[in-house]
Amino acid sequence: MSAAVLLFATATGLSGCGQSKALSKEAFAAALDPVVRDVFCHPIDVMRYEVEGEPGGSGFPIVTSPRAPMAGPGSDGKAVAMLDGLASVGLVTRTTFEKPARWSGSTNPFVRQPLISYAPTPKGAPYLHAVERKATNAMVSVPSLCLAKGEVVDVVRWTEPTDFAGHRVSQVTYTYRGVDPIPVMPPGEQAQMAEQKEATTAFELQSDGWRPMPR
Repeated sequence: MSAAVLLFATATGLSGCGQSKALSKEAFAAALDPVVRDVFCHPIDVMRYEVEGEPGGSGFPIVTSPRAPMAGPGSDGKAVAMLDGLASVGLVTRTTFEKPARWSGSTNPFVRQPLISYAPTPKGAPYLHAVERKATNAMVSVPSLCLAKGEVVDVVRWTEPTDFAGHRVSQVTYTYRGVDPIPVMPPGEQAQMAEQKEATTAFELQSDGWRPMPR
């Protein structure tokens, strides 16, 4: 390789590296897309059951018991009522069956019992899916109901980068809105979802550019 070609390749590589780490509206907007996309999603809090001989999972379908939860009609009961409501409008398929099962994560023996399975229909799939959320020590997939898809409208401003706890950090302020709302949402709530909202999140400089810090 000639010296001229080598010099050109080196300069091009350095230029690309510099651009990926530059502070820019376009770079922040692209990195914000996966963060904002699920901002209107809410975890479905249901006591999950695992069925003997079948692979478990933290997403869909959700398998639970038709019996009232031991803790009473709290968030678990409300979530089941919500899923039943979504089944009535064709967004979820509700299936009842009996098989040996136990609470998810339990070491108790499997016991044959009545169960309910909830799975999104093609119509409901855009609004019911697993969302990555930060747990104590890791990111976990949580079945969620998404009332709309979050969309970045604009990156408003960002702060000059500072060093914090070993990270190069910038605070980025942006606007977003909800688009493609769930069809069962009343028109007034759809209009509220579509209104622009402002938020600020911390970005850190990584080897491949600026990325939102885990919350």
